[in-house]
Amino acid sequence: MPEQRPLRASALASGAAPGQLEFVRAFVNTLDIEQGTDELAGPAGLTRWLRSRPALGGPAAGAGAADLERAAALREALRGVLRCHGRPHAAAGDVELAASALRAAASGLQVQLDVAGDGSVCLAPAPAGPARALAGILLIAATAAAQDTWPRLKACAADDCQWAFYDRSPTRSGCWCSMRICGARAKSRSYRQRARYYSPGL
Repeated sequence: MPEQRPLRASALASGAAPGQLEFVRAFVNTLDIEQGTDELAGPAGLTRWLRSRPALGGPAAGAGAADLERAAALREALRGVLRCHGRPHAAAGDVELAASALRAAASGLQVQLDVAGDGSVCLAPAPAGPARALAGILLIAATAAAQDTWPRLKACAADDCQWAFYDRSPTRSGCWCSMRICGARAKSRSYRQRARYYSPGL
């Protein structure tokens, strides 16, 4: 609905993640399921997106078709995990399926040990090019897991949305990217279903 676009933009912007975890959220949200738009439409789109985020070590040369295929697979595998984050009682089989998809998407992405100027040791993406940036996205997820912020990054429970958002609620129980939009729609659908159940003649 056109009249909801400003509200949607405002609500979705409020779900930003802290620090570098926002790169992961933004990456998943390059595909807007509800609007039907994809920022990674073609290798040029992937190149443009990565270059606009130099902190990820974006490619100097343009991305190719294989890079785009890998990026799209990683994006949807991450979305699957984030959907499980939004369902605290998700079936073990669903969680393992999402983890397996992410494991497959992550295979082939390389990291290496790096020593900083102060002598501290950390992991860093190894290869150059798009693969380096994709590995960097996963390293951000690993850091977030260590900091216990990873479970707060979720995908909206609405099948026609699935927008990634950061749940800042004290109880970590958020499941919609916006209570005013997707939450309200879910409640409205639930109300109509109950109304049909109790009033079958309507």
